[in-house]
Amino acid sequence: MSESAETGRSVESPQAVLENVLRLMDFEAKVERFDQEDGEILLHVSTPDAGRLIGRNAQVLEALQTVVNRMLRRGEGDHARYLVDIERYRERRKDKLLAMAIEAAEEAEQTGQPVKLPSMGARDRRTIHQALVDRPGVRTESEESGEEGEKRVVVFPK
Repeated sequence: MSESAETGRSVESPQAVLENVLRLMDFEAKVERFDQEDGEILLHVSTPDAGRLIGRNAQVLEALQTVVNRMLRRGEGDHARYLVDIERYRERRKDKLLAMAIEAAEEAEQTGQPVKLPSMGARDRRTIHQALVDRPGVRTESEESGEEGEKRVVVFPK
């Protein structure tokens, strides 16, 4: 733990903050930090309780990420983006989303009809949009899905 020169408050490393939160939640876990090329900081969690910690539709993981980001950014002027991942869940999820995007694009191109994907969070929608941005036969848009402010991606043929 170090001390901030500006505030005199103790400053913990991002790994230590996440490890402490997990310990308070009664999870045994190891946290590793990886600085990404885009400036994002990946905090990778290894734990035997991955399923419980990820939660249904990654709700626990997303909540954990929100809490950790707020804790790390409070009052220190820290503008870094921290991404929490558990047992490479996000990597596997991205692979599934890319496959879903390609399948939807192929269907839209073949049928000439728009293809509506299931409701998903902003990060997942962004992955779909980016996956298809350079595909000449389709375009994508996000729309309300009618599920409490949730949105989905629609893949349109050009």
